[in-house]
Amino acid sequence: MNLDFSDIKVLLIGDFMIDHYIMGTSNRMSPEAPVPVVVPQKEYSIPGGAGNVAMNLSSMGAHVTCLGSLGDDIWGEKLISILNNQRIDTSHLEIIKNHNTTLKQRIYSDGVQVARLDKEKIIDWDPRLNLTVKMSYNDYDVIILSDYNKGVLNLFRMTDTPIPVVVDPKKDDFKQYAAADIITPNLNELNRASNIDVKDDKSIIDACNELITKNGFEFIVVKKGDQGMTIVGNNNFVKHIEAHYVENPDVTGAGDTVISVLSLAYVQTKDIELSAKVANAAAAIVVGKPGTATVTIEEINNYISIDE
Repeated sequence: MNLDFSDIKVLLIGDFMIDHYIMGTSNRMSPEAPVPVVVPQKEYSIPGGAGNVAMNLSSMGAHVTCLGSLGDDIWGEKLISILNNQRIDTSHLEIIKNHNTTLKQRIYSDGVQVARLDKEKIIDWDPRLNLTVKMSYNDYDVIILSDYNKGVLNLFRMTDTPIPVVVDPKKDDFKQYAAADIITPNLNELNRASNIDVKDDKSIIDACNELITKNGFEFIVVKKGDQGMTIVGNNNFVKHIEAHYVENPDVTGAGDTVISVLSLAYVQTKDIELSAKVANAAAAIVVGKPGTATVTIEEINNYISIDE
């Protein structure tokens, strides 16, 4: 298999944020509290949330257009600059005055995360009222909704589209995403969204079937961490995919990689099982990297070739 996503155009709608890392060292504890005194040695920022999805899509060669909102602050400026440098279209990211760009600051001491500082302000943002340029779904091959529950998708409602819609959910009620083709909850999200206590494969399948019936999804791809994935679809379609073993995994942003690769592979192949297997392999690659990371099409093709 030799995947190539370079002709795929993606409309990415979601909560864009920035991850800022402070990497330092410590040789003593604070006399004020039982915490290390960290001396910063390096700082850097990378896109998080939907921004990380955009970076993954771009790193695999896809053409990405972003739709969402940012604050009128230095972090929003930095985020746009990073995305633009990756040739990602940010012209539909609206800058909201007196609003904070969602920021996650992680502090590391000698390679170990010791604190995280978050700055955010939830806003109900409606893209239909804020678009300055008319957009057509027909200009794209797939729509991805990257929901981090920061407000961009609070008022957004999908309508039937001629192209696939893939959702990474955060809301407890999945009716928000009705009319989507594929949705990719983890076990906790699936448990909260259904009326079923999710604890094994049978309950996973039952919960998915309930949500498919209620919301009209074509497929639900359940992310089970180190237990792999389960795909449930219409007409009693069920497939289980085993996870790849990764020593000392860092799962930060792994869900962003999964939805990115799954969406692109599905556009190219229209095969949900194959697409999930490719996404599963990509997740194994990215959790082997530290922090919020991306994967390239070359890494995926090489990994799959070795695995085969």
